[in-house]
Amino acid sequence: MPATVGLLRDLTQVHLAKWGASERFADNVRLVVSELVTNSVAACPGRAIVFVMYAVVGAVVVEVRDPSERAPVHRPAGPGDEGGRGLQIVGALAESWGTRWPPGGGKVVWAKMTATC
Repeated sequence: MPATVGLLRDLTQVHLAKWGASERFADNVRLVVSELVTNSVAACPGRAIVFVMYAVVGAVVVEVRDPSERAPVHRPAGPGDEGGRGLQIVGALAESWGTRWPPGGGKVVWAKMTATC
């Protein structure tokens, strides 16, 4: 559900403000959240996803779990394409990111962002 992306982006903003994050850092984290959640919603329309965000020393980690077993795929995007750049954006803004397959199925796509990014 596309509304999920906006709701989780807003929730991210509220928590980052409570944690005292800079506006620039919060904007970058919100963008990464948008990209990861959009990918999960697109991969599993109508299915539940799980969003987790937590702070560690000097960084924020975002995790999105969905029931799909398929790894996210970088796909080339042309100048006129509206999609296809999400993982490039995540890679550019995150210190690190990746995918893991938890017991019970599905996948978790995560990104760690340092307060300096």
